[in-house]
Amino acid sequence: MKGDLDDDYTLFEDGQILHEYDANRYPGGYNLKRYLTAKELKYGVKERLFNAASKSDKELVRKLLDFNE
Repeated sequence: MKGDLDDDYTLFEDGQILHEYDANRYPGGYNLKRYLTAKELKYGVKERLFNAASKSDKELVRKLLDFNE
């Protein structure tokens, strides 16, 4: 099944990004976490996060991700 593995991002005002994800369905592949910077994110991920942001948060998300449409 496609889409049953987590792939969540949390943006913090200090610039850190928490990526919580499941790499695979096998033992040890669930509930993984790592901290990233905006420079480590692919453009497609930045675009997805920006598009998911509420209208009132778009400018903050753009700044935190150093994202230019």
